[in-house]
Amino acid sequence: MKKALLALLALGLVVAFSNKEAIQKEWEGSAHNNGVMGEKTLAVATVEARGEAAAHCARCHSEQGFLAWLEQLKKGNPGNLVGPDGKPATVDYLKGLGLTQAQVKPITCNTCHDEDGDLRLSQDTPMLPSGFKATAVGNAALCIACHNSRNGRITWNAEDPGRYTYPHASSQGDVILGKNAFFVDDTKEWPNPHAFFTGNACSTCHMSLAGTGEYSSHTFKAPENLCASCHGAKYTQEMVQENTEHLLALVRTKVNARVLAVRDRIKTVRAYNPENGQFTPNTPVKAPVYRVDILSIAGQIAFKMTLTDGTVLYSQLGDIKDEKGQPVFPTKDPIVRASWNYLLIQNDGSKGVHNPTYTRQVLLATLNALQ
Repeated sequence: MKKALLALLALGLVVAFSNKEAIQKEWEGSAHNNGVMGEKTLAVATVEARGEAAAHCARCHSEQGFLAWLEQLKKGNPGNLVGPDGKPATVDYLKGLGLTQAQVKPITCNTCHDEDGDLRLSQDTPMLPSGFKATAVGNAALCIACHNSRNGRITWNAEDPGRYTYPHASSQGDVILGKNAFFVDDTKEWPNPHAFFTGNACSTCHMSLAGTGEYSSHTFKAPENLCASCHGAKYTQEMVQENTEHLLALVRTKVNARVLAVRDRIKTVRAYNPENGQFTPNTPVKAPVYRVDILSIAGQIAFKMTLTDGTVLYSQLGDIKDEKGQPVFPTKDPIVRASWNYLLIQNDGSKGVHNPTYTRQVLLATLNALQ
């Protein structure tokens, strides 16, 4: 009997060790490991790259920053990192947290799990920077704490946001909960089973159902055939994604048409060089705009503008100026809010799968606003 118990214990240890190795390997290939995420993304959490502004980025781009911020968040302050005195974090304080190029860590096991292996946040989030709480979402509370827009319609004027800020990349929390898009009513709960009736929302599809059964996947990638797990073998993600891609294309076409309608007013831009990250003020626009693509530059909504002579210019939206040096697209112009909505849905990455009804309504409302 004793030998049998010892054998079972040994087997359990072997399985546990094997699972740990497998999880480690999966994590190493995930976006939470800066080996894939990219050194630039991790670097924004350091004082060398951002100075005091690292107090913003480090909250979710580093282990040390997140752990410090989570305690602050639970106390009711979703803003940038603060020091022990409650004042904005200084460079010296950020250095003390380890937010330097020599010490900064990516999103590791310790970021999400405490010393007992339990998640550091579950079920409900405190008020988030994006202006909402996630309630009764299981393990997804931890995901949504970082995967949100940081800002948006909830905290801005819905008719004139007063800025050109873009929704932070990977704002899946906003989309799955139906928050922070313009032209729709997001004060109500959008009935989305993926958020509320799958057990743990994000982690159900991206970890539990994507795993082997012995452990949850830590690639954080949902398998391509995942929809069939709940909806039947004939149901595929493309059934949602193809229509969403069509709606996104229609929004791009409408935005392009509105820009071309006023292209004669576009005289200068603060041109951005994507190769070195530098800006050149008062760059003349020497030919008419032929087409635009919606993107973001340094936290702002931006356009890639192709001119009729083949020149390509990148500019933040607020830096596209007329002959008097005024923005061609003021913040109250629907094109600003339409571009926000486009980037919110585009950068969610699921092409509608996370919240099909909300995604469709947002894009249809955006098209209507651009008429």
